[in-house]
This record gives sequence, structure tokens and C-alpha cells, in this order.
Amino acid sequence: MGKPSATAWLAFKKLFDQLNRQNRKKQYLTYYLIAAYPGCQIYHMLKLRDFLRRQVKITPEQVQIFIPLPSTFGALMYYTEHNPFTGARLFVEKSLRAKNNQKNLIVTKT
Repeated sequence: MGKPSATAWLAFKKLFDQLNRQNRKKQYLTYYLIAAYPGCQIYHMLKLRDFLRRQVKITPEQVQIFIPLPSTFGALMYYTEHNPFTGARLFVEKSLRAKNNQKNLIVTKT
């Protein structure tokens, strides 16, 4: 999805938390998480779940299921099932049940 690495994100969160403590502020980060993005498979969601629980210490209550929006790379990948930058074939989850399974891996407390 072209997002920064988990390391960069954790560094940002650490600085955010530090500044809030120093300034005695009660502010919180809101996480925007997407399940079933083109190329995303169950093992990706398991890795995300483990990262969120172990390193971020959260179990999200909300995760959006990917919706292909016109004129986006995500939609292009969804419909062609190919990476537009490399031409490589992509797995794209199209079953609503399987998309919900990806989402539920993240939001379900176990």
C-alpha cells in the first residue's frame, strides 16, 4: 500500500506518547486498518494481529474491508489481479466470507 515501515510507525508512536506525557495531554492515536487489500492473504492478517497485540498493545474494534474505489491503484489491482508496477500476478480475495475472516482475525480477542 506504499505505507512507511512498522519501525517508522513505532518511532512516531513512541514520540507521540512521549510528547503527550511531557505535556500532560490525554491524546490518542486512531488506527485505520484495512482487510482484504489486493495481495493480502490470511498470513498477512495474522502478522498484523500479532504486531498490534505485541508491539502496539491493542486489539482494534474496527477494521474496514477493502472496497475498490475508481481511479486508485487498489482498484486496478483488484480488477486485474496484477501489480501495476511489476506486472506480477496478485492474490485478490473476492469472497465476502473470506474478506470477513481476514477482518475478524484482527478484531477478535483470543
